Amino acid sequence: MLTITKEFSFHAAHRLCLPGGTDEENRRIYGVCSTLHGHTYRLQVTLSGTPDETGMILHFDALKAIVRREVLDRYDHACLNDLPEYHSVPVTAENMATRIFAVLDAALGAVGCCLQQVAVYETPTAWATCSRHA
Repeated sequence: MLTITKEFSFHAAHRLCLPGGTDEENRRIYGVCSTLHGHTYRLQVTLSGTPDETGMILHFDALKAIVRREVLDRYDHACLNDLPEYHSVPVTAENMATRIFAVLDAALGAVGCCLQQVAVYETPTAWATCSRHA
């Protein structure tokens, strides 16, 4: 299988909290991460496919435009807890990877590409991955 991967970064704030949870409960479960804080996230997007006559699965500029439109324009410099998709789930790297995979899978499928994996790095040493073949 031939794949391409492009990496992006964005800055965002969040706090880990259970929907409807009390401050005390959230502090007990999430510790200091229950207070508002920020990260410079890294996002890796991997697609698979067969190169066309140009020799590419998808031009990196086209991938960049899709990721910008579907993810970065909403997430960059946002408080992620304010986004509708995180009103009912904690804003964890796991939930972010799952949500971003679903959104990009639909957008990339519309242009004939197969999304294989999304990795959301909260820090250089901590990340979550959502892939087509778990």
